[in-house]
Amino acid sequence: MYLSNSLKAITLLLATSALAQDDNNNDGESDTDSGNTGVVSSTGATTSTSASASASTSSATTSEVASTSTSTSTISSSSISTASSTTSSTGASETSSTVSLKLAKKYVGEDFMNDFDYFTDDDPTSGYVNYVSKSDAQKSGLIDVQANNVFYMAADSTNVPTGRGRDSIRISSKSKYADGVYILDLNHMPVGCGTWPAWWTVTKSGWPKGGEIDILEGANGLPLSGSAAYNATTGLSTNPDPMIYNAAALHTSDTCTLNGQTYMDGQIGEWQCSAYFSGNTGCGVKMTGVTNGSYGGPVNGVGGGWYAMWRDLENSGGIYVWFWPRNSQTVPDDVKNSNTATTNVANWGIPNANMTVPCRDNFNNHVIVFDLTFCGDYAGATYTSSGCPGSCATFVRSNPAAYSEAYWSLNSLRVYTASGKAASGAGLSGGAIAGIVIGAVAALVIAVLVYLRFKKTRKNRQLVEEATLTEEPIPPTAKGPYAFLASRKPRVGPTKLAPGRTAQHFLHGETPTAVYGRTPVGSDSDIKLAEATYRPHGGNSSWIG
Repeated sequence: MYLSNSLKAITLLLATSALAQDDNNNDGESDTDSGNTGVVSSTGATTSTSASASASTSSATTSEVASTSTSTSTISSSSISTASSTTSSTGASETSSTVSLKLAKKYVGEDFMNDFDYFTDDDPTSGYVNYVSKSDAQKSGLIDVQANNVFYMAADSTNVPTGRGRDSIRISSKSKYADGVYILDLNHMPVGCGTWPAWWTVTKSGWPKGGEIDILEGANGLPLSGSAAYNATTGLSTNPDPMIYNAAALHTSDTCTLNGQTYMDGQIGEWQCSAYFSGNTGCGVKMTGVTNGSYGGPVNGVGGGWYAMWRDLENSGGIYVWFWPRNSQTVPDDVKNSNTATTNVANWGIPNANMTVPCRDNFNNHVIVFDLTFCGDYAGATYTSSGCPGSCATFVRSNPAAYSEAYWSLNSLRVYTASGKAASGAGLSGGAIAGIVIGAVAALVIAVLVYLRFKKTRKNRQLVEEATLTEEPIPPTAKGPYAFLASRKPRVGPTKLAPGRTAQHFLHGETPTAVYGRTPVGSDSDIKLAEATYRPHGGNSSWIG
């Protein structure tokens, strides 16, 4: 349909407002989120060797460390309660929640292939790694769904890499989540000198704004002694010090410190959460309360276990992490049973990590990420102190057999939320609302103009039909002289027979008549020829008015 310039302008305005609305609602669906970031250092005699790892290109800003509270953390009664106000975790009672959360998503087997995006850009944490696509990973056997629907995800342990580094996998969920319970049932996590695996959640754009939560993370964990991967790790120091305790950590954009947590059995390593402070070490807790270890070789040695994170920022301002090894006798039923439709942390006991912060608004909807990189800002910085041989990148490149245990084996990942659904997008901004209003008004104006044009066209068509009701139509086969046909053919709109003329005009030389409304134009011979040739109503009828 023909549109005037004004209509085209309104249409363009409508399209522009729609795009503006989309931009304002966009949570940044790119896959260039922040990398895994520094884990916390333990307190006491252990030397802090935490290193930064950030995808942000912004330079670190100078900030003052907020004073940390030494009093017991104040927790919302609807979330976590303590029996007494003590300075020791032994005085804490239990975790309580007023409501049960509903299963929002369960990932098993093929879900890790179909419901996650595969990251292939350069590693934002400067690791010696080549992240490959899903199709390349499948061809190389780096991902697979094994018996009992177990998802296998590994680094290459066969080839000597070139280019960016050793082939590996990094995936992030297509869905986003906020407050809720996240439960990971794993059989095995990646280990080996130079390895840096992590399970974490992070904002999709604008990091560190939007926050990051490292649930399971560590570096330079060693395979079990006597295994093929351990035997291939030649040159270890006499007394290696591999990481055996999980480090749960937070990273924020604002200056923000952990509260004085006592309701946990882990050890706070760093208090300041801001990514712009102390090289993006972040704030966090080493989960030292788990007998025999909560990370690496000790976990793999017992067949894995269950990691759980309760994000309860809206209520208590806290993030809590638990780990139960496979051989534990105290695993809650709603953790162990992957078919549980609801969960409640009330009977889970004291968490291994309690990260309660005042800056709860620093965390928005997150995607879930699994990855395995090598060396980089964290594993590279702690490589030598772990007792690993030589330099990190050189060893990773030259010893593929040492990474036969650098793989994830996952039974399931479950997310429970209050609504039983994934998180929705961010609320509409003022600009988005304005865009919707402008778009609605523009659509209404276009609809009115289209209706008026349709009404006018319909009226014109009726006038033409009324003017030609008494006029005899020219037979479809008529091919008479030009002048005669031009004077007799009903004309609607511009016509090649009479350029610039319409049904409201008479051709040059025409005059109205009482019967036909027009007088034929042309020479006598032309008219006689037409009259003799075309008599559609019988031999005695005449075309001449």
